[in-house]
Amino acid sequence: MSRPSTFALVLLTLGLAGCAESGDDIPPALAGLHQRAVSGDAAAQLDLGLHYVTGRGIKPDERAALRWIGQAAAQGNAAARFELGSDYTLAPQQDYKRAADLLRRSALQGFAPAQTSLAMLHRAGAGVPEDRIEAYAWLDQAAEPGERDARDWRPTFGRT
Repeated sequence: MSRPSTFALVLLTLGLAGCAESGDDIPPALAGLHQRAVSGDAAAQLDLGLHYVTGRGIKPDERAALRWIGQAAAQGNAAARFELGSDYTLAPQQDYKRAADLLRRSALQGFAPAQTSLAMLHRAGAGVPEDRIEAYAWLDQAAEPGERDARDWRPTFGRT
């Protein structure tokens, strides 16, 4: 997403928030998590969304996953922004500009996996201008706290 993405993200969240929350069939083991998510806890929203992605403890549901992760991302949760941004790198909704915007927001919050992913987008010129220096800078920043992928890929980023 470009700068107007905050507006687009809010629209996405509002649109997804209208999905049949009452139709969610929540197993008893996830009832507490669901209640925290409904009450606005961004970490719980992300966690519940990831349960829907993986099918861990609940039937997989992409729409519900995007709804919950989108709500957490709209609240500024760095990990949720990373998850949502990563989702935009995949088909069929592939949109590298949106991915780059969400990943940049997460990266600026210090979320190392987002910094690594943003570096990859800059290296490939996907959704952002191709910029090896910017790519290396993000990768270097991600490697500092020990992000394994960043440490592994950093030596190859200077090569053509």
